[in-house]
Amino acid sequence: MGVSVVRVDDLRSLLLSKEASSKDAASTYVASKHVVSIREYSHQGALMLKALMLFVMCATAFATNAIERIVVNEAKVLVDDQSSRTQKSAAKKALREVFLKMSGSSETLSNAGVRAALASPEALLRSYRYSYNGDETYYVAEFDSSKIAEILQREMLPLWGDRRPETLIWLAIQDEKENKVIIDEALNHPISEAINTTAKERGLPLSLPLMDLTDSVNISTYDIWGRFVEPVRNASERYQVDNIIAARVYKNDATSVPDFPREPEVPASTENEEADELSDEDDYSSIDELVQSQFDNGNADSVEAVPNGAMTGQQTEQTAPPSVKPFTMDEFEEYAKRAEAGDFGLDWVFISNDSVSYGSIYDDTPAALGNALVDAYANYLSSQYAVIGVNEADREILEISVANVGSLSSYASLKRYLMSLSVIENAALIKQSGTVATFSVTLIGTSDDLMNSVGLEAKLNPVTDAYGQPVQGFNFYWNN
Repeated sequence: MGVSVVRVDDLRSLLLSKEASSKDAASTYVASKHVVSIREYSHQGALMLKALMLFVMCATAFATNAIERIVVNEAKVLVDDQSSRTQKSAAKKALREVFLKMSGSSETLSNAGVRAALASPEALLRSYRYSYNGDETYYVAEFDSSKIAEILQREMLPLWGDRRPETLIWLAIQDEKENKVIIDEALNHPISEAINTTAKERGLPLSLPLMDLTDSVNISTYDIWGRFVEPVRNASERYQVDNIIAARVYKNDATSVPDFPREPEVPASTENEEADELSDEDDYSSIDELVQSQFDNGNADSVEAVPNGAMTGQQTEQTAPPSVKPFTMDEFEEYAKRAEAGDFGLDWVFISNDSVSYGSIYDDTPAALGNALVDAYANYLSSQYAVIGVNEADREILEISVANVGSLSSYASLKRYLMSLSVIENAALIKQSGTVATFSVTLIGTSDDLMNSVGLEAKLNPVTDAYGQPVQGFNFYWNN
């Protein structure tokens, strides 16, 4: 039985010629179900390569990341009518929302170049339509994402791709009768409505718990109210999300304080684990620094009177719960200052895979607290994943090697994936050795931005050594 053999150089030439002839040529060629068989000329090299592939597959096959792809260049605006005046106003609001989604930072809207673009939204508009929900009419606009990306890059502003980490929010609120309830996805409440609305405007995949029988068994109201990390983390496992926020909302006045101390206590059973998680301040300081600067707060180490919507953060290494001491006059004066910041308070804990941080927000209504929380969180995520462009002359060019690319189908999928990353301007195949493809990629941002981007999904996994450490260089395994 004969075996079809294609030399590596011939395969590379074929791929490059197909790529040059058409942007979609590789995927079209795959559709014809043409199978290419590749034979290594070095038997020893092939065995070593197979051993490496097996190790990488074992190390990375079960990696999972909860991310969602968001439509970032579309926005929906509630309108009163379909007149041309209303349409123009709605287009400007929709473009503003798209700039927020694609940059992830509210500071983008104050940029002169962005303001100029907002003055003429029709220059970036691709299409629009109207949608209806009962008696409500919405203006739905789609804008040219490539032109908006060009504006953000030209102005050296953040550019955030369409892949966003999923987040679960546990929220306990105290009503007028001082009863505490957990806000679930089916409960209509002003703060949950505000959270969902602002999350859609900022392009964040946020969800509230089901609070079904399983949740009721796994977590209690006081776990959330106390912001205890381990019970919250354990109850969140079924939702398979990257990030978790647990928060409590209460009436903020000088005569009424939360049932638990401001700095949450840690159950004795989780004392050691929490101390390990919070021992490295560098892991979680950025969220507090970001939200403080966003809402013009002064000091992260103390709670002072702050403007409405302001957020303060505490970064506290947890120890065993101390005995409860009586309040001092200084503490009562501190709570009095907090009461001036807003009628309601929201204390939160942010839990990711490798960090934990705490903070507080104050405002006049629960809905305003929900808006402020999501806005601050969106700004934080943007600081982690958005790419700030560099001048074209200073852009970095890297060579990355990707294993498990042994067919036109896998090549086409990998090429589409690379070009979908906001940090990559261009990616071209320059070498093929067996099932290892080497690409030359031009970065809009930095190599750290590239690693952050691929880290959101388990599709392109860094090759690690026997100790779990990434090998030198940019070597990946394609896990499509």
